[in-house]
Amino acid sequence: MPTTLLDLPSELLDRIVELVLCYKGLAPERPLPPWLNYVPWPRQEGDCLSAPHGVYTVKYWRAQEKYHDAWISNSLSLLLVNHQIAEITKRRLDESLIPSIFNLDVILSDERELHPRWTYLSNPCHHVDDLTVTFRVAGTCPTTNWRRYHFLPDGDSPPRILWTFYYLLERFLEVGPLAEHRVPSPGPRTDDMSFTINRLTLDFVSPLNQESLAPADMGFWDWINGGADEEHTKSSTALCSGVFGLLMRPTWLADLISEYVGYLLGMSISMAPYGKLLYEYVGSIRICVDGKLMKEYRIDYRLKELNDAGLGEDYKAYWDCKRWKERVYCMRQQAGLPVVL
Repeated sequence: MPTTLLDLPSELLDRIVELVLCYKGLAPERPLPPWLNYVPWPRQEGDCLSAPHGVYTVKYWRAQEKYHDAWISNSLSLLLVNHQIAEITKRRLDESLIPSIFNLDVILSDERELHPRWTYLSNPCHHVDDLTVTFRVAGTCPTTNWRRYHFLPDGDSPPRILWTFYYLLERFLEVGPLAEHRVPSPGPRTDDMSFTINRLTLDFVSPLNQESLAPADMGFWDWINGGADEEHTKSSTALCSGVFGLLMRPTWLADLISEYVGYLLGMSISMAPYGKLLYEYVGSIRICVDGKLMKEYRIDYRLKELNDAGLGEDYKAYWDCKRWKERVYCMRQQAGLPVVL
């Protein structure tokens, strides 16, 4: 019978070290009360890529910060215990031997806010091998006017809800997990992002109660308009009631996000400032519905095929595609992201 920790079988010791290095949390069944959520500090204009709407509509769990320092410092503590524990810890921290896995649960609350909650983090690192984000829908907008405000294009800009999703990614690449609501540095961000993701999986899942979902034979645009004529003067104040007050189908949200991921990777003159973030810091993006793969974007292949053919001369003068691609190839190789030369 073992008398000390070091007398335990090596497999058990390895498991103990693994548990000490990782972070685990439970996803809430529903959005937390407002006083338990954290609204990010207002950012000064120009210090992030996302529009202000995105910054204000991603709300992090207020209590997550207290777990950050422990998760970061546990590895250092283990390295100082003794030689045997230190060797196990080093192996666990070696990304070439054990891939890093992060899981994030996100609630889309009332069709307008994202409430993220980390459920699993393996060892601390700056290059994440596999980040899986599960999106769940809870609640609906009260009126068709609010629904349209969030889900219809804003003039020449994308739908406002997309800035919310974009800021969720941007903030993670900037500061990593469990620290997203720290006060950003003032002024425009000039440094490269601190984190990279090899494979980003976005999984849009159905609620347990299928009866709360909009019917499968309903169209997305019918749901957007709440059954009212889009040109009807009263449609903007109509309540989302009956079947139109049911939750949006995960396929609709997946299709919307996937469509704009494609636009971002297309690097048009309006999308390039935002699409470059994906090329520089993400290996691939997988769009899933209830765990089933619907679309995969292999960004390394998209980068190889990307050129400025068909773009206007003014845009070519503004954006040196060849030089930018050379820089991105170097960034991806240094970060361990896939490249196709």
